[in-house]
Amino acid sequence: MEAALFWSTIPNIVFNAVLCFTALTLNGATIYALRKTPSVPKPLKALLLSLAVSDLGVGILVHPLFIIRLALESRLQADLFTSFPTFGMVYAFVTCQFACTSFFGVLSLSLDRFLAIHLHLRYQELVTYQRVVTAVISVWVLGGLIPLIWLIRLQIAYVLFAIILVSCFVVSGVLNSMIYATVRRHAHQIHSLQVQPTIQENAPNVTNASTLRNSTFMTIHVYVLFLVCYLPCLAEWFISLHSDLAILKAVYQYTITLLFLNSSLNPLIYCWKLRGVRQTIMNTLLNAISSQN
Repeated sequence: MEAALFWSTIPNIVFNAVLCFTALTLNGATIYALRKTPSVPKPLKALLLSLAVSDLGVGILVHPLFIIRLALESRLQADLFTSFPTFGMVYAFVTCQFACTSFFGVLSLSLDRFLAIHLHLRYQELVTYQRVVTAVISVWVLGGLIPLIWLIRLQIAYVLFAIILVSCFVVSGVLNSMIYATVRRHAHQIHSLQVQPTIQENAPNVTNASTLRNSTFMTIHVYVLFLVCYLPCLAEWFISLHSDLAILKAVYQYTITLLFLNSSLNPLIYCWKLRGVRQTIMNTLLNAISSQN
């Protein structure tokens, strides 16, 4: 089994090296594009920037730390937390920080789009930019408190972490299900507006509704991708708490790599669903190519 674990370590080191580069470049470009795109509402922009910064942190810190962990454990044939406890604590803190921040970030994004759809005109009154910034700061503070509890009281952290995971997945799932049902109903309304002869009068409403629909579908895709990338790792983690099967160590490496893959895929969803962000990136690339020529 040690040989199988060794040969599973090599591809995971390569995968994470590639993902480190993609997470850095894609999220760096996304952060730049979001800041330069005026068509994205400021509250939504703040939430997306928070997620993009979290994903950028995965590229800067988490991927390199995981590569070092894999390399050390493969060479020493020993658990990292036993051989290098200080490094193990740093790795656990940083990984848990960005994971928890992502949990709360996806939940905040789902809640924001849910309110945008159901509050209509009251949304701009209640969901202000200042309140969203306060929420984003709270997300990062909470994301840092849980790893601290993990380092101090491990058993309490396990229970707290499990409660947060289940709560975020369930609440986000309910919100996104309601968002999807509402967006589908709005799509039929938009279609009825488009076939009316007073299309010019209704054009601003159609445009606003279409923009809102794109951002809400983006949120749904972000949530689904989040589930796909995180659930295998969480399932392996819960199983490993009650089993010592050696094969779980090799499976763990791949599930962690899949989890980190989420940080490289999120920017692609933003560019796909948000036309303004996509256009900004394209214009930047074209200007860069033109300047080289």
